[in-house]
Amino acid sequence: MSAEEGKPEFSRPVLVSKIGRNGLSMTIRAEPEEREALARRLDLLALDRLEAIVEFRENADGFVLEGDLVADLAQRCVVSLQPVPVRIEEHFTQYFSENAPSDAELMQRAMEEGLDFFAEAEDDEIPDPIVNGRIDAGEAMVQQLAVMLDPYPRLPAAELPARRRGVTLNAEDEPLEKANPFAELADKFQK
Repeated sequence: MSAEEGKPEFSRPVLVSKIGRNGLSMTIRAEPEEREALARRLDLLALDRLEAIVEFRENADGFVLEGDLVADLAQRCVVSLQPVPVRIEEHFTQYFSENAPSDAELMQRAMEEGLDFFAEAEDDEIPDPIVNGRIDAGEAMVQQLAVMLDPYPRLPAAELPARRRGVTLNAEDEPLEKANPFAELADKFQK
């Protein structure tokens, strides 16, 4: 969400009353200013494309949002800090319910069962809430994109410099000013 405005950078609210028995299909695309704001939010160097063909349908406890997301973006290489071009094409499914647990209820469950319950939960076990009779398809897409991003993007040729004793990683000719205190301890224990 944009801190200045208090609303999502990419919002496409859909009234659940408009979904109907046959479901609802639509194509959603982020505009340039939305992509720029999302790039800042997701710490991307660029977000050149974000779109999805989505379909809403009813299920026993609420609604299902399925979509095929396409994004062209650039992340920062964790080694060289240079742009890593990324194309994401993924299918996603997200569940929504009027009876979705609140954040407080989820925290209580985490306290009781441990944080592993999030990883072990089935996709439809923890639905997102329907707020004021609406599902925000844009925010749902952003959440899916955030999960699909590589947490450690790396260019194929990016390598860390080899470590050598007494040499820094930044300047291979420049020795370290202080000796490693753990090396002295290791020498004492090895004798």
